[in-house]
Amino acid sequence: MADTAGALIAQLLPLADRHFVPPLLDAEIAERVLGPSGAPRTPHRRLLDAMNGGYFFGRALHLFGACDEPAWHSLARWNSASLWRDAYGDVARDLVVFAEDAFGDQFAYSGFGGEVVCLEGELGRVSSIAPHFVAWLEAVLAAPTEVLPIDVLAREADAGRPLADGQQLYAYPPLCTIESKSDVTIGHVDAVEAMRFRGDLARQLRDLPPGTRVRIDVE
Repeated sequence: MADTAGALIAQLLPLADRHFVPPLLDAEIAERVLGPSGAPRTPHRRLLDAMNGGYFFGRALHLFGACDEPAWHSLARWNSASLWRDAYGDVARDLVVFAEDAFGDQFAYSGFGGEVVCLEGELGRVSSIAPHFVAWLEAVLAAPTEVLPIDVLAREADAGRPLADGQQLYAYPPLCTIESKSDVTIGHVDAVEAMRFRGDLARQLRDLPPGTRVRIDVE
């Protein structure tokens, strides 16, 4: 797996739209969030050694960095309970989030192992997507348009609305609703604010059967 990881990392790095310095990760933060060297997440640490997180594929993918600031890029801050995770209740408690797509779906490790899962931002559902980081990275690089909203970001950029650092795309009506199939408005929203709104929505929708009529009040 080591050789595969190195090749995939080398393939990913030139695809960065924006990378973050310092290039060397904060070892204390890396160990606290990812575990000690030699743990299942070591290939991830190798990536952060080469680039301390960044945006990729037209900003469709954001990999967090081992740093303290800014909060929207910090592995430590993004995984704190009070920033946005508490809005989802218990569903995100055992997740270690390391990346997100532009619509706020969160890629994470489940528990203390190396399995990669996805927390759907709007619905708060967690699903397994890869047995480890290398398999996840391999899948993303093999077919990025199938797992990331690259086309949406390209249209936004062509319209003169490139996604800024620390922002996410937000669709209204939410993409989980039937109404979104006919038309949506795409906004650019502060990432923390967007995740807290999605978490509150997800908690309200979690136990409703499909097709339930709901009213969404936006303040």
